[in-house]
Amino acid sequence: MICARLLRATTKSSRSSFNLVNIRSFGFQDSLARDADLDTVDHNIRNLLKNNRNWVEKTNARDPTFFERLGKGQAPKYLYFGCSDSRVPANRILGLGPGEVFVHRNIGNQVPGNDLNVLSVLEYAVGHLGVTDIIVTGHYACGAVKAATARQDLGTLENWLRLIRDVYRLHKDALDPIVDEEEKHQKLVQLNVVEQCLNVYKTGVVQRKRQQVIMDLERAGKSADEIERDVFPRIHGMVFNPADGVLRPLKIDFEKRVGSLKNVYSLYEKGLH
Repeated sequence: MICARLLRATTKSSRSSFNLVNIRSFGFQDSLARDADLDTVDHNIRNLLKNNRNWVEKTNARDPTFFERLGKGQAPKYLYFGCSDSRVPANRILGLGPGEVFVHRNIGNQVPGNDLNVLSVLEYAVGHLGVTDIIVTGHYACGAVKAATARQDLGTLENWLRLIRDVYRLHKDALDPIVDEEEKHQKLVQLNVVEQCLNVYKTGVVQRKRQQVIMDLERAGKSADEIERDVFPRIHGMVFNPADGVLRPLKIDFEKRVGSLKNVYSLYEKGLH
């Protein structure tokens, strides 16, 4: 009965506003706790909510219009792909605040070309938010990378870790000669970032945007050097070391790694410029 009434109200809302008042009419109660009632909230998250209120208070004291501006929307310059590891918080290690970086995190900082979650984030960030720089960040002491080099079956997780195992396969000749296990681990972390950057580079949304920007720059009379400098979205690979907190960039020659295969990966005439 409730579902039927909710459906009718939702249909009706296409002609008039459907809000919390409608929901309350079905017997649901507004369960948002008031600040004065935080002591009655589940003790497992009580401190988190109190931390939030402290953050709000300090932020308002420092910048009274911060949340007013934040509530008006976002226009981040950066899109960040990183690992879900709790030691690698994107905003913190980049020194950026709310609204400055669009973030997607998963196990092992993967950017597979057939993952709708990843591709939706990429499409929205590049096609709608207009980000100019895409950052893929791996990190040392990565459990996913270590697991992908071990002979074990972790169940469903193996379907995801196989992506990293494939990176090892692609770079087997470079990795196998490395005797020191930690050095090999760090090298695989780096190569995994490189491959994910290439995955970003090959996507249709990135190629489409780059071609559009190149054509705009050409119409503006820019030189080849200026176009090379100003075309975006730009893709950056980085590695974070939890042991010292330092974020280090990787040098990736996209032309060298993909150039000879443009006939395979290029979706636009100038998409892989």
